Amino acid sequence: MNTWNSTIKRREFWAGLAGMGAGVAGLAKGMLPVEAQVIGPESTQVAEIYQLQAAYHRAKTTQDIDLMMSLWDPDGVLYIQGDPNSPYIGFHSVKAFFLNSGSFRNRRFSMVPSFKIQIRVYGEQAWLYFECHDVGNFDLNTRFIAADAFLAGAVRKIGRNWLFWNMTAGAASPLSADHYYFP
Repeated sequence: MNTWNSTIKRREFWAGLAGMGAGVAGLAKGMLPVEAQVIGPESTQVAEIYQLQAAYHRAKTTQDIDLMMSLWDPDGVLYIQGDPNSPYIGFHSVKAFFLNSGSFRNRRFSMVPSFKIQIRVYGEQAWLYFECHDVGNFDLNTRFIAADAFLAGAVRKIGRNWLFWNMTAGAASPLSADHYYFP
């Protein structure tokens, strides 16, 4: 084979491979949910809010009330659907709620289906929705689902930190891959 033909064949091969790669990338991009694609100045804020919900689950799992309360606006409000003592308003009231909640009275591992998290940023405020699925006896063979709940509402940025501000919690059952329990 002469040099000219082998050069042409290599170019055709690489062009075809590049075209195939672009086609596969385009197909894969078309299959990803639009909500998962965050580009622009909001991407940093979305990441910070995502970390807020991650810290919430760490605080529940490790029963770290100081961490939990560091995530709440001092004037925050927590509505609990079906709780006659709700709403819990302000730092001390929200703290008392958590200290008496199942996660702080029982050892549980709090998990979240990340594909259901919703974050919509509006400047220094944002909408946040996530679910908590708590596993009791998580490190034993007797593990069980202890609770299924959601937390949703307004978070706001104070200084450099995003904090829970005006939130509603309630049951997230039956478990569902595509049902959202609030609003």
